[in-house]
Amino acid sequence: MKMINFSKLAPAAFALALLLAQPASVQAGGQGFGKSVLQGSSKEYAGDLGTGKFESFPFHVSVTVRGGYDDNPNLLPFDSDGSWFTNAAVGLTYEFGSPRTRLSLNAGAGVTYYFDRSDGFDDGDFSDYDVNAYLGFNITHKATPRLTLAATLYAAYQSQPDFTTFNASTISIGRQSQDFFFSTNRFSAGYAWAPRFSTVTSYTLGIVDYDDALISLFQDRFEHTIGNEFRFLVWPTTTLVAEYRFGIVDYMDDFQRDSTSHFLLGGFDHSFSPRLNMSARAGVEFRSFDGDRFFNQEADRTHPYFEATVNYAVAQSTAISWTNRYSLEQPDVPDASSRSTYRSAISVRHAFTPRIIAGLNVAYQHDSNEGAFGVGDFEEDAFDISLSVRYAMTRNLSFDAGYHHTQVISDEALFREFSRNRYYIGATFTF
Repeated sequence: MKMINFSKLAPAAFALALLLAQPASVQAGGQGFGKSVLQGSSKEYAGDLGTGKFESFPFHVSVTVRGGYDDNPNLLPFDSDGSWFTNAAVGLTYEFGSPRTRLSLNAGAGVTYYFDRSDGFDDGDFSDYDVNAYLGFNITHKATPRLTLAATLYAAYQSQPDFTTFNASTISIGRQSQDFFFSTNRFSAGYAWAPRFSTVTSYTLGIVDYDDALISLFQDRFEHTIGNEFRFLVWPTTTLVAEYRFGIVDYMDDFQRDSTSHFLLGGFDHSFSPRLNMSARAGVEFRSFDGDRFFNQEADRTHPYFEATVNYAVAQSTAISWTNRYSLEQPDVPDASSRSTYRSAISVRHAFTPRIIAGLNVAYQHDSNEGAFGVGDFEEDAFDISLSVRYAMTRNLSFDAGYHHTQVISDEALFREFSRNRYYIGATFTF
């Protein structure tokens, strides 16, 4: 594996340094899915504005050990050889809270060892191991009764992509079985100009960096998005939103793939009841490519844009979340100029008893790739289903079991098709 070129990641390192140096200047938030109107009230600040009250030990550490079977660990389209595997991982969470500031930290790392994993197309020396690590940081601070500052930072190093990454962010990741670094970071400032009118200004930085030199040529990039929401509170449960975004895609090696985009969006945030809420944005994207590499392709693209999320607490023990997005994305093949992608993911959590919790995740992705260099257009469909059950034996010890199925179907690039089934059991100790 080649080492990550950290000089490429200077903007992310600089932003993180600013964040850690001035923790009172940022807040957590998701692009397009905010639920608050960011209204201020002097009564909220009438009490203690000090450090707040905290648990005696705000850090929580978990250690997980799992074992199972994977019938296609290399994501090969044919002649896949299964392998038993074992996984060890450690996780850290930290929660901080006061009347004005909320902070959370999540970090973890793990190693998966395959007992009988064939080299496949990988001639490296470490094909028996997969290494994964992640770091998530959220902070929100009410600087004044009118001004709320926020940030959400996430970075991960993965040996293989997963559908959680696909559907939880606005940056696209290829499905190659290759080591890569991925990061998305959002900074925002919300200001209540009047009791019913507020704005949210944001900047989002996305980074993709693959270890493989060949994939890096057409995948490594920075994605910058500057946005501004205009929010009007119609009723206590409904906020209308108009939004403008300006996006820049800056490739590290292939500059002719660079592009700029303008988004004009409208939508709403609405709570139908205390248990059911919905957020939606819809509009159009105007994209211009900087280079002239893609012969016989339109230099500019106009494409519809849509994103929505629905959260529903069916009962005290059952919760459902459904997300959707349709937009232009960066293609993950060298002979495609752009890609139209629809993503949909639904997550269900149910507590049968206080000790037994089950989860079901179903994700679907459809890609329409626009070919270049005389290569025709082609489409792909990807399905991902995971089912898990957890039993808490004690407050600190729990056992879990799960099943995970992934299927990719391509009508043109047959070498990209694969099917994978993964079964596991494990135990987690938290202290």
